[in-house]
Amino acid sequence: MKLVFAIVQNDDVKKVMRDLVNHDFYVTRISSTGGFLFGGNATLMIGTQAEKLDACLEIIKKKSSTRSEYMVIPSAYPGSGFADNTTAPVPVMLGGATVFVLDVVNYYKF
Repeated sequence: MKLVFAIVQNDDVKKVMRDLVNHDFYVTRISSTGGFLFGGNATLMIGTQAEKLDACLEIIKKKSSTRSEYMVIPSAYPGSGFADNTTAPVPVMLGGATVFVLDVVNYYKF
């Protein structure tokens, strides 16, 4: 038994969840926030048999698209003593998924 944690951007999470459910995976969604751009994410918890793990990972990979967007990132950091008022949009890669796979020792369903 495996437990998959997939951190997916909000723009992709509905597509990922829909495809996982259509392929008979059980999914629990937890809202989360990224630490770099503070964007909305969802952390998906998926319990699956080891033999279905590759199919689960393929769905997550296929439905979590990466894309480039322009964002304004502040150039002054707290405590740096330097402030630059000329912020310009920079391209940032968004999307994709970060996935952790854990072995499950015991599993109970009540």
